[in-house]
Amino acid sequence: MSEKYSGPDAAQHAASGLSKRQLTTLLSGCVILATAAWIAEVDPMALFATGAREQMAAFVAEGVPPETGREYLLGRSLRDGLLWAIVETLAISVVGTTLAVALAVPLGLTSAATVTHRGPLYRNASAGRIAVGRGLYHASRTVLSFLRSVPGIVWGFLFVTAIGLGPFAGVLALAVHNAGVLGKLYADFLEDTDPMTTEAVAGSGATRLQAVCHGMVPQVTPTIASYTLYRWECTIRSAAILGFVGAGGVGYYLVITIQRLQYGKLSTAILAVFALVVTSDWLGSQLRTRLG
Repeated sequence: MSEKYSGPDAAQHAASGLSKRQLTTLLSGCVILATAAWIAEVDPMALFATGAREQMAAFVAEGVPPETGREYLLGRSLRDGLLWAIVETLAISVVGTTLAVALAVPLGLTSAATVTHRGPLYRNASAGRIAVGRGLYHASRTVLSFLRSVPGIVWGFLFVTAIGLGPFAGVLALAVHNAGVLGKLYADFLEDTDPMTTEAVAGSGATRLQAVCHGMVPQVTPTIASYTLYRWECTIRSAAILGFVGAGGVGYYLVITIQRLQYGKLSTAILAVFALVVTSDWLGSQLRTRLG
């Protein structure tokens, strides 16, 4: 049973339903939202302008039914056609995520304070050893911040400029950006592990590396696997976008059909991306269930 409010301003509280603090918080939130909408130039009426309505009507009229011609779907050779682009997008996401994990694991370990300089593993360590560990920690954190602060599409543009058009540029872009994201997550998970377990392993005579491998890592392995799979699902959507800068995949078809106003083919490409995302979500969910 809930208790009834009986404070000095009970009547006012009952009448308004909100305390002064809640009302102030609500008003502050409204002011922030209104300011953000003004900065973002939010204008709902733009959706109903004559030009916008004509473009939407043209997309619906010309985009239905979607293009299902054999040449568009399968192309004239093996490495051609929309379906190959879908397979290429999936391959970019798989290889890109694998490389990201390979980069994120060492960076995540050196970015965790409990691994480098703090916690039960360093109670009897010398000041010099702790200083070295703290320096490694800050350097690794800086690298991770830089990797994830640059958007994947910008990394894609840089790698396309460096090595030319093609899916390998997309692989590198996804690997670098997601290494920053995953490395930060891995480090945070390691810092949240139970220190008693790590201390027990270290107390048995294990070295610091052994204590990390047998005390910390087993505690976070299921969580890391789950978040890595979720990140792989995100990379599929990112891989589709990377085609806009020439990094291969289905994004190439999206940008070409948009530029040529081929709405029927654009509808097919959008539906293909939707099917790919739904399939990857289902597959990721199944894998997480097995790991759980």
